[in-house]
Amino acid sequence: MKKSRKTAAMLAALSVAAMTTACSSGSSSTPADTTAAATTTVTTEATEPKVLDEEDAKAVEEIDMGDEEKLENGTVKWLSFWDLNPANGKPKSVELELFETKYGGKIEYVPTTYETRYSDLSTKVLGGDSPDLFPAADLDTFPGKAINGMFEPFDDYLDFSTDEWSVGAKKLSDMHMLGGKHYVSVVSTDAGCVCIYNKKVVEENGLTDPAELLENGEWDWNTFKDMCMQFSDPDNGKYGFDGWWFEINFLLTTGTPVIDVRDGQIVSHLTSNEMERAENFMLDLNRNNIPLPKAEYNWVEQPQRVSEGLTLFYPCGIWALYETDLTKFGAEGDIMFVPMPRDPEADNYYLPSGVDAYALCKGAPNPEGAAAFMRCKLAAVKDENGQAIAEKQYREDYGWTDEMIDMWHTTKELTNENPIIDFYAGVSPDVYNLVHNPIKDTSYNGKDWSTTRDEITGAVDTELEALNKKIAEEF
Repeated sequence: MKKSRKTAAMLAALSVAAMTTACSSGSSSTPADTTAAATTTVTTEATEPKVLDEEDAKAVEEIDMGDEEKLENGTVKWLSFWDLNPANGKPKSVELELFETKYGGKIEYVPTTYETRYSDLSTKVLGGDSPDLFPAADLDTFPGKAINGMFEPFDDYLDFSTDEWSVGAKKLSDMHMLGGKHYVSVVSTDAGCVCIYNKKVVEENGLTDPAELLENGEWDWNTFKDMCMQFSDPDNGKYGFDGWWFEINFLLTTGTPVIDVRDGQIVSHLTSNEMERAENFMLDLNRNNIPLPKAEYNWVEQPQRVSEGLTLFYPCGIWALYETDLTKFGAEGDIMFVPMPRDPEADNYYLPSGVDAYALCKGAPNPEGAAAFMRCKLAAVKDENGQAIAEKQYREDYGWTDEMIDMWHTTKELTNENPIIDFYAGVSPDVYNLVHNPIKDTSYNGKDWSTTRDEITGAVDTELEALNKKIAEEF
């Protein structure tokens, strides 16, 4: 596959980093900029952002929104554990600049914490003090919270049939439907997981650069395993991969999520052939001592081992590269990444997708304003000037090379073509607890998949049956 920079869109760097920080630890960490403000009793004023330079401001001004009437109510209340407004000295996102200049809009940040965000939302909804927008990027808002009445559909305010939406965003928005209505607005896709590596380490170990394998159409499960097998040397502390994000994202390359939502019904694929094939592949990796043995490191990931030449791949969300200090992966110019390897038996190159996604809160006081901000997000993603501004931020703020930016575009294009997400985190706490760790057992502990599958399938099916009955009765 040739590297391409056709019309792939890049989210404004600050927005992407903020969107995905919730996932960065695998638990409940919050971004450094918002931790201090994580309270539910006050609303904070946005600090002054770094002003766009004259060229960038002019480029934003030229973006045609089509409908640019000032909002009667420009204030959109945003309940989250991170702020859509930039921190002091940070660049303002293109979409926020659009919202302010085109619609006279303003984002009012209502801070919460990661742990209490849903209880705080419930309290506000029941108390008649609903916010407007809520983050859905963690993929835990749908379908469970929609079934429980915490959100309402966007369809009265957004037209999901227009060409504003990229192919991937349209596909994923359509997956978040109950009763024929969209309960989540996915405004763009991103790489849900990439394999980060150090080019110097790859070369020193006599391995083919994964970017070259991708370009030649040879980057798949088999070449990934071959590279890891050649590199791994447990006696000398060398392992093929580390991180918390490999297993679920590897499963998704089959094109089959663990838990899916189809035609308004929740579906389990725990007994599918795809699940069994992928789990058995990961079991084989474990038996060949390819994953870093997490138990020996107190179950703490070790990204710095990539730069030390001791771990070959660090599969993680692309947000891991939206940091000002990437030295844990190596020196500038040595850091590189590729998308997750292709399933050689799948009919398409399916990739796990990250999402920039939002839910409309039940009883939102300003749904029209929320919808206008969504349109600004869509415009910022699709407009070439907006993309150029974001790309500049990647270079200046994160030290990305042209090669990394080219790969970002390639990964973005591939993800948009066949994006896959999993709903197991959004169904219910019981389903999450039943699924989350067990699907990693082959990789972490070498446990046979058929045993795990038989242990959890019945309980999952019972939970889904009750939820599907409720959907049928209420939507």
